[in-house]
Amino acid sequence: MNSIISWVGGKRLLRKKILPLIPKHDIYCEVFGGAAWILFGKSANKEDWQLSKKSRYTEVYNDINGDLVNFWKYVKQHPEAFVTELNQYLVSREMFDTFTQHEPKTELERAIRFYFQLSCSYGSRSKNFCIMQGYKYMPLRNLEKVKAASERLKQVIIEKQDFEKIIARFDTPNTFFYLDPPYYTKEHLYDREDADAFTKHAELASALKNIKGKFLLSYNNDPYIRTLYQGFAIDEVEAQYTVSGSFQLQIELLIRNYK
Repeated sequence: MNSIISWVGGKRLLRKKILPLIPKHDIYCEVFGGAAWILFGKSANKEDWQLSKKSRYTEVYNDINGDLVNFWKYVKQHPEAFVTELNQYLVSREMFDTFTQHEPKTELERAIRFYFQLSCSYGSRSKNFCIMQGYKYMPLRNLEKVKAASERLKQVIIEKQDFEKIIARFDTPNTFFYLDPPYYTKEHLYDREDADAFTKHAELASALKNIKGKFLLSYNNDPYIRTLYQGFAIDEVEAQYTVSGSFQLQIELLIRNYK
């Protein structure tokens, strides 16, 4: 299934190339979760992935952004309450500014504010009000769409941890980590109120060089990144993005520690 939100750096365009590269595993851990395009895209049937039928198959979603994590937790646990509350609000610049000026008092208010600003902003940056002509405003007004996401997340562990802690906690010989960190030199695009810009590219490489499990890492094609992961399998893949109304092809990297 698709993710239910748009997110900077989301892997909607690359998931068809990433999913076939996922090996068998007993623990799946998405370290920089974001919109969770790979998690939602992979089969929810544990028999498709398990190394052993006797294993306790586990899926983990993690992100350092507290607003994002709160949103997924609320969708998972209270889909009806989320949709009911969301349908109380009209799409308008005034409402966008009101959400910006007032701190939420409950987890529900926080989830609604996060989604409203994300859905009604330029480039899904949650900063400037923008709606596209003909756009289906706030598609999560549809209860069935939210309930489907809630069902998919039912058995998923949702965490808010630094990447080093989440890797250390779930690393085993039977773990598969998918990592989609903020791209090098593009970190500012992820700088939000509840999450600082990511700068630990070298530390991430160091951590991954010492894990017991397998990892697949998506990154931008940069000489510095290639240097950090010298010795690992590196595949170049094409991704097509829309920039100012025109299509542009970019080369991205898929880096892994297995064949």
